Amino acid sequence: MASTVAEYIEGFEGLTRERLEELREIVLDVVPDAVEGIAYGVAGFKVNGKPVVYLGGFIKHVSVYPITELSAALDKAVAPYRTGKGTAKFPNTEPLPRDLIEDLVRFLANRAATR
Repeated sequence: MASTVAEYIEGFEGLTRERLEELREIVLDVVPDAVEGIAYGVAGFKVNGKPVVYLGGFIKHVSVYPITELSAALDKAVAPYRTGKGTAKFPNTEPLPRDLIEDLVRFLANRAATR
């Protein structure tokens, strides 16, 4: 089991690994003071000790969580990727929607800061 985000990402091959690296880059670009760690068996990012976002890698997709309690506009934009109540799943067969993911991470970081 991975003990760092780097180890977690290195545990994947090919496109899943590339996409996790890209997601990690997006998170750190949007929230440069985020602290990385492993939580719930996936990559996690916290600010001031508060969880912001988690990234999961799978053979056919990568996921971002938690996507609950979003603004109406963001909820509508993420709807095509929503699986279950709190997960956005991005298939490895499609390009990552960078702008959407940046907006999502920014929203999650702002939400964490106010809790």
